[in-house]
Amino acid sequence: YKIDLGTALSTSSLSLKIFRKHFLDKNIPIIKGVQDEFIRAGYYGGATDYYKAKGKNAYYYDVNSLYPYAMKKDMPNKVLARHTDMSNINLTHFFGFCLVEVYCPHHVKRPILPHKYNGETIFPTGKWKGIYFSEELKEVIKYGYKIRLINGYEFSKADLFSDYVYHFYDKKRNATMSKDDTSKFIAKMQLNQLYGIFGRKQELIQT
Repeated sequence: YKIDLGTALSTSSLSLKIFRKHFLDKNIPIIKGVQDEFIRAGYYGGATDYYKAKGKNAYYYDVNSLYPYAMKKDMPNKVLARHTDMSNINLTHFFGFCLVEVYCPHHVKRPILPHKYNGETIFPTGKWKGIYFSEELKEVIKYGYKIRLINGYEFSKADLFSDYVYHFYDKKRNATMSKDDTSKFIAKMQLNQLYGIFGRKQELIQT
């Protein structure tokens, strides 16, 4: 990919360099500190749960490449508006990040919306307030969640990563079929690392 490896301080930065050199065809604005602080309050890691279960004649499914799959969706790009009062805004037509009041019915056996409580990430039922991405909220409504919008930032949409994902997923798939573990590992790294580097904190480490 014609990247000087001496300039890549990590494998994630290598993925970013490849993306910028060969796949980036839109400007990605840098959000302001106050906007970053607001959005980061709703930035959660991946959820890991375990359950004791029993089954007969059961099937086991391995869903692969979930990060790349999500990367093919529309991404927030430019800030369109800061809404201080969202009482008259319909979530269906909103795209961005917002502070909301959430109610999850107590009969939901496996709650799916995370919440930070006493320094830990939990998946509660009942009522609470939190900051979330609009597309997450639209999904949980299907499971009985009730959402009241309070305030937030509205964004434009952009397809930023599809070409990159299709390119490396095709390389991963072909490597799997040919049992080329090295090429598969490299392609998988590129698929999984690019997304994370966009979540870096804006503070710089000073040495």
